[in-house]
Amino acid sequence: MQWFWNRPVGVKFAAPLVLMGAVFAVVGGLGALALRSAASSLRAVSAEADPVAAAELATAAEQEATRTLAVLAVAFVIGAILCTVLTVAVNSRVRRSIEMLRGSIDELAAGDLTHPAVHVDSDEVGSIVDAFEVARGELRGTLTQVAAAAGSVSSKADDLAAANTQVAGGVSQTSTQAGVAATAAEQVSLNVQTVAAGAEQMGASIREIATNANEAAKVASQAVTFSNSTAATVGALGESSKEIGSVVKVITSIAEQTNLLALNATIEAARAGEAGKGFAVVASEVKDLAAESGRAAEDIARRITQVQAQTTSAVAAIGEISAIIASINDYQLTIASAVEEQTATTNEMSRSVTDAAAGASEISATITDVAESAHTSTGVLTAVGSTVSELADLSGDLRSQVSHFTI
Repeated sequence: MQWFWNRPVGVKFAAPLVLMGAVFAVVGGLGALALRSAASSLRAVSAEADPVAAAELATAAEQEATRTLAVLAVAFVIGAILCTVLTVAVNSRVRRSIEMLRGSIDELAAGDLTHPAVHVDSDEVGSIVDAFEVARGELRGTLTQVAAAAGSVSSKADDLAAANTQVAGGVSQTSTQAGVAATAAEQVSLNVQTVAAGAEQMGASIREIATNANEAAKVASQAVTFSNSTAATVGALGESSKEIGSVVKVITSIAEQTNLLALNATIEAARAGEAGKGFAVVASEVKDLAAESGRAAEDIARRITQVQAQTTSAVAAIGEISAIIASINDYQLTIASAVEEQTATTNEMSRSVTDAAAGASEISATITDVAESAHTSTGVLTAVGSTVSELADLSGDLRSQVSHFTI
């Protein structure tokens, strides 16, 4: 029986008509046979021409015809009933399949994808059910993937939004710090330029000191010549020779201190601290010592006046003074040479400081560019944040739409 239900719908609906035709054919055949039999009997009676036999035969033929008509009527009724039953069964079966498919379609329209369509027969309706089941499975799988993708997109959008917020904060802080660094770099550039100017000024001062040292060396040389000529004219210094020796010791001490201060001046110039502050202190000490040297010289002159009579001792003392002045001359030459070397060092330092000032200016410009780039990046990150928010909203809408389906 299942073989019949698996036939196409057209075949199932045509089957009752075919059955009805077969019934009509059988009934017609039986009627034709009955009529043929009656006709044969009538022909036989006519041939014999026996009235009694003809009457009996007519009666028998009438009875046979009645039975035949009864059989035909019963067969027709049975055929009609079978056709009706088969038609109703086919219609009911097909209708039930369609109603079940319609129920599944209604559930799908309501968003419920969990109820499969029932496959009843392997006819056209069954093929539609199979195709519907394939489509339902594909749609369910697609919606499941869409829901998972929407959840993943939403999670990634949240992570991206958090990362974007963190990066935006870092960029904003970088922009602020870059602005502060740019200001500091500009200040450093100004300070370095000031140091460069001070180094240049200090170089000029050192060159002037070198010139003065050379002049002092010349004066010392002249003093040696003068002391030698004085030795020929001085008579004797007598009792004041010892005092002159003490005064000479003072002068020697002053000369040594002058030498030390000159060395300190060289060291201070090498350090170049704040453009020569220490240099001013050393210069002040040199001035004080020079004043003391002047007082000592006046004392020497006064004592020499007292011991003019003692030329012999004075000559010896003047000889010693000449030697000391010669030493001072050597020291002055050494100082002049050291100052010249320091001048070269100061010039090199001035060039280095100038280069440092240029580098500081470039650093300031670079930091300013970084600050501007950070500011631009802040705007870009703000736009990215807006896009991420829109993506999160779209993901939420997609999840909301998918939630209408039961999968």
